[in-house]
Amino acid sequence: MKKVFWAAGLCLLPWIAVLGMTLPDAVQAQHWRLAWTGFDAAEAFGLLATAWLLGRGDPRTPFAAIATATLLLADAWFDVVTAGDDVVFSLLMAGLEVPLALACLSVALPRPAVPAHV
Repeated sequence: MKKVFWAAGLCLLPWIAVLGMTLPDAVQAQHWRLAWTGFDAAEAFGLLATAWLLGRGDPRTPFAAIATATLLLADAWFDVVTAGDDVVFSLLMAGLEVPLALACLSVALPRPAVPAHV
């Protein structure tokens, strides 16, 4: 499986270059409102699921937290790069999403063991 991931990642590099040279700077998108509200709904679900699992001490909490952090970071990225004239609002939103993503990651990362004093 590791070789599949390496191959897929390496194959994406030239594709990224092709996209960078051929995609238009601006496009008219269909279902833009649905895309963003659906994305934010997924973030809300992830945050609520993370809180619920965390409250229960569930071992699946890191999975929900990492998925939610990924959604939040992607949202922040797209908020900023698609901002247009509303860049201040987009930066403010990213200023909320990035710290929330970091909070999710802090929940997902294992805590170092504290040695008992003898």
